Amino acid sequence: MRPRYSLARRRARELLEQSGVDKAPVPLEALARMCNAIIRFEPFDGEVSGMVHCKPGGGGVIGVNSAHSPTRQRFTVAHELGHLLLHADEEFHIDEKRPLARRDAVSSQATDPREIEANQFAAELLMPAAFVREAVEVLAEEEPEISVEDAIAALAKIYEVSALAMTHRLTSLKILSSSDDVAG
Repeated sequence: MRPRYSLARRRARELLEQSGVDKAPVPLEALARMCNAIIRFEPFDGEVSGMVHCKPGGGGVIGVNSAHSPTRQRFTVAHELGHLLLHADEEFHIDEKRPLARRDAVSSQATDPREIEANQFAAELLMPAAFVREAVEVLAEEEPEISVEDAIAALAKIYEVSALAMTHRLTSLKILSSSDDVAG
């Protein structure tokens, strides 16, 4: 199975549209309620960031590692919502005894198509392309001399994501090139 990038991004945009979200930061808890998902924050051992238990007929329970930073928790919730909306039926059909998906170190390595899709969904949900492009234009008008590093930090704060997540998003949207000088 190849990742369905367009489908993942489209589902995120549809959820934003259905909920009437038109600015950042995206209210994840409200979106989760719309999707009949309950979010539970608990400390997890090891590298696990989150997991989702999909319920037959829709909805589910999203578990989030409370020991992680708030920005990581937000990405995890968005990622697990992606699994819930993109993969719930498949997971029940693949293995009814294991309707569980986890977010951990493997999910960020871009090897499992479902993990790639959930990451695409999360990026579009938290940092919608149209919103980010507009925010970049506004920031450039308001602060034309802002450094790349400061612009990333300002945008990350607006969207309540990490600077690394915003850097990836700006790069994927071709707003920022990989050769731009950004201190890591």
